[in-house]
Amino acid sequence: MKQIGEEYRTGLEEIDAEHIILLDLTDRTRKLLEDENMLFKSADICVLLAGLKDYTVQHFAHEEAYMESIGFDGLELQKEQHRVFAQKLDEFSERVSRLTLGTQDDMIRDLFNYLQMWLHDHIKAEDMKYARFANGKA
Repeated sequence: MKQIGEEYRTGLEEIDAEHIILLDLTDRTRKLLEDENMLFKSADICVLLAGLKDYTVQHFAHEEAYMESIGFDGLELQKEQHRVFAQKLDEFSERVSRLTLGTQDDMIRDLFNYLQMWLHDHIKAEDMKYARFANGKA
């Protein structure tokens, strides 16, 4: 199993294991973008988006239940951020049917950049808030 970088480690084993999945999906997106030998990438994009959607449904539900169980006061903000992420994935999915050979890499790049931003802004900042909250209560 892959390891999670210290900057993404919440100290909550199950959450960290779930974040590894997102890091892996982000890495697979990067590899798809960099693959110059693959001509048609739409099917692979669909597989990545399906994986991301499955991940978010499970992970966000688990994360939100955890935050609720510890009485974290930032739960509603987290729920809203999760909703926006899921909506953004839907927007990417809607773009797939309109992709051409000339636009598919642009879409993959957009997805990769969005995932990178999410890792940086959400996991490294927002998720650490409830991790610190939980550690303070322990």
